[in-house]
Amino acid sequence: MLRQSITVYLLSRFLALFMCYKESVIYNLILKLAARIKDIFEKSLVHWLFTSETSYEKKYRQSVIYAIIDKLVRFLEKWGMAFWTFARKSSENSVCVKVFNVFHDTGYFKFEYICGLLFGFMLVVPHEMWNNLYAVIMAVLLAGLYVLLHFSGRKFAFNIRAVSVSIIAFLVAVAGGVLKTPVLYDGARIALFYISSVIFAVVIWGSVSDEKTLKILVTMLIGGLTVMCLYALYQNHVGVEIDVRLTDISANSGMPGRVYSTFANPNNFAEAIVLIVPFVYTMILCSGKKITKALFSAVLVLCLVALAMSYSRSCYVAFAIATLVFVFIYDWRLILPLGIVAIMCIPILPESVLNRIFTIGSLSDSSNSYRTLVWEGVINLVKNTGISGIGIGPEAFTRLYPKYANMSALTAMHSHMLYLEIFVELGIVGFLGFMGIMYSSLKKGLSVVNRTNKTIRCFIISCISAFAGISFTACAEYIWFYPRVMFLFWIVLGVLLACVRISRKRITE
Repeated sequence: MLRQSITVYLLSRFLALFMCYKESVIYNLILKLAARIKDIFEKSLVHWLFTSETSYEKKYRQSVIYAIIDKLVRFLEKWGMAFWTFARKSSENSVCVKVFNVFHDTGYFKFEYICGLLFGFMLVVPHEMWNNLYAVIMAVLLAGLYVLLHFSGRKFAFNIRAVSVSIIAFLVAVAGGVLKTPVLYDGARIALFYISSVIFAVVIWGSVSDEKTLKILVTMLIGGLTVMCLYALYQNHVGVEIDVRLTDISANSGMPGRVYSTFANPNNFAEAIVLIVPFVYTMILCSGKKITKALFSAVLVLCLVALAMSYSRSCYVAFAIATLVFVFIYDWRLILPLGIVAIMCIPILPESVLNRIFTIGSLSDSSNSYRTLVWEGVINLVKNTGISGIGIGPEAFTRLYPKYANMSALTAMHSHMLYLEIFVELGIVGFLGFMGIMYSSLKKGLSVVNRTNKTIRCFIISCISAFAGISFTACAEYIWFYPRVMFLFWIVLGVLLACVRISRKRITE
């Protein structure tokens, strides 16, 4: 209580001083220096790489292969729409068609809202009741509805030239990974998760065409996260048993059990928070009513408390990176006051959280040192098996890894790093395909972020900052080992691509 009262007092004094500081000579000098740095950055190679359209992108869009595939898709689209028209007329008296007409023609049948409801459902189902095949069924359902509604006149996106060559390369590597895996069933199972993830991204990209629909879909995602965080608070209240497999007790004395909410693991739960919280920032900034801003602000506080109780060190840093990137792109002048406020909030953090933060990167913590030993074994595996990949699925990894592992880390289900896992499973083609997907998607977002309205701009910033944060966690965790995090990762990617499509449409209008 004393620490909280002191912090509130200091924060109030800081706000008063900041108002005077904004009028000072020092503040103006800092702004000029920062503006100069920003100008240098905008003229740099890094800025050009992420904002300009490179020649290879123009070439593949104009290639013969893409032209042939595009004509094939248009042909199938034409005949599909003709077949749907015929089937609808010939069965116009059937119950199914009448029900479909009521929902479709009156506007109640909103595909994007179905997406949001299913994605929210995916988050809130407890781990012991969840089956990853549910997501596969969702993907098949959404893909079928997507095509059906397009044929019925909704005119969803069917532009094959908008599909990045990186996605094609990635999916080809996934198919090759299934053929190469020593356990075909296991590889095919994981391949279904990859394909479902891509479908989630594609249906969002192709269906969401305005900011109102985008807001509702994202609000449903945030609603799912809110339920997760409330359940995490309940877990903390009743107590969670300490799992020695997830926590080094000797290096984290006094730390209680880590909440995991509806997911299997506290790290997975924290990763979901990192991916969705930037959207809460957008809803606070872009909501017109004060009550709505207050509601989303309360959700933000709830998410921060739940993140703290997960005791996920990598996600602590990932959250800080995501927030920093969001503020930098939104208004870089807010970084200094944000840093000061963050420092002043340290006294109110629980001692167990502070102790956890202090062990970040410490090799005296067994979980940190264990990762370095696993990486050593995985690198040996790559050196001896080549760059074509060992095949996808945990069975392939667990069969081959022990032969090349360090004696102190003989058992591991995965490589504890997303990038390394993609490389070892899918090979160089899959790795380059994934990196190409992320590079091209982020570049598309950055190319339009300052040429659209405030709401879409903030959503683009949310996606970019979410990926910036989770990319750090991906250096220490194989975040896709738990498929629901993989699905959420690609859902965020779909939101980013939808924002880019909306922005480009408005620019050309």
